[in-house]
Amino acid sequence: MIPAPHPPEAARPLGRVWLVANRASRSTDDARIGALEAALRAAGANIAGSSDFPRQPAPDAATLIGIDTLVVMGGDGTLGAASAAAAGWRGQFLAIPGGTMNLLPKALHGDADPAAIVAAAATGILMHVPVIRAGGHISFCRIIIGPLTRWARARENARHGRLWRVWQAVRLAMARGFLGGVKVAGRRGRYPGVLVMPIHDGLDIALFSGRGLADAMAVAVNWLVGDWRDAARVTAFTAPDLVVGHRRTLRCLFDGELKRLPAGTRFVPGWSDLRYIRTVQA
Repeated sequence: MIPAPHPPEAARPLGRVWLVANRASRSTDDARIGALEAALRAAGANIAGSSDFPRQPAPDAATLIGIDTLVVMGGDGTLGAASAAAAGWRGQFLAIPGGTMNLLPKALHGDADPAAIVAAAATGILMHVPVIRAGGHISFCRIIIGPLTRWARARENARHGRLWRVWQAVRLAMARGFLGGVKVAGRRGRYPGVLVMPIHDGLDIALFSGRGLADAMAVAVNWLVGDWRDAARVTAFTAPDLVVGHRRTLRCLFDGELKRLPAGTRFVPGWSDLRYIRTVQA
C-alpha cells in the first residue's frame, strides 16, 4: 500500500467552522446540535456556515473556501457523504459521532463524547485515514457484500423505532439473505456475506459461511444490535486487495449505503482525500 499523501502533523486551531448535521435525526437532534455548537464556541471556533443534511447538501470545496474546519455530526454514511462532497478541499475535518455504529469517530476519538472531542481537537493530530475504493465508490469504515446486505432494512427500521416494519424486513431477509452467495477470488465456495474494512496496510476481510436457520438467527441478532462478525462461521484474514463476484451484480453496503457493482469488482485499499483530526493516540 502506498504511503499517505501527507504525513501526520499537528492539528490547527478550529478557526472558521462549517457545521453539518441532520436536525431530524434521533441521534443529532436540536439539543445535541446546540450542545455541539456551544462546545465549538467555547473552544474559540467561529461557526461561519451550516448545513441541515440531507435536506441541504453537504458543502463542496468551493463553498468551503475560507473555512478552516469542516465539523460533521452524523453516522458513518453522513460522514462519508460529507467527505465525498468536500473532495479537493485542503482544510481539516472533525468527525463527531451521531449515528449507530460511529466507526470512523471511534477510530479517531475512541469513546469520547462530542464536547470532549471538540475540547481536544486543538491538540490532536491531522492525518489521512485508510479507505477502500471500488467501482468509483469509497468506504471509510466497512463494506458488506452479498445477500446479507438484505438485513440492512431490518436494522434501519429497528434503529428508527419502526417496529411494525421490522418483522416484514426480517422475513424478507430470512427468505433471501442466504440464497446463493458471492464468490471470492482465491477461495472455494460461495459466501452469503463478505465484510471488508480498511486498515493501514491493506484490507481486513471476514467471510461468513453460515447457511442454516441457527446461523440465520445468529446473524439477525448480531446485526440488529451490533456487528454480525460476532456470530459464528466467520473466517477472517487480511489481504492487499480483494476481487468479488463471478457473474451477477453485487449488492454492497458502503458504510450503510446500498450500491450495486458489477461482478468481478476489485476492492483496493487507499487513503482519504481529506485529512481528519484524531484526538486519541494510535
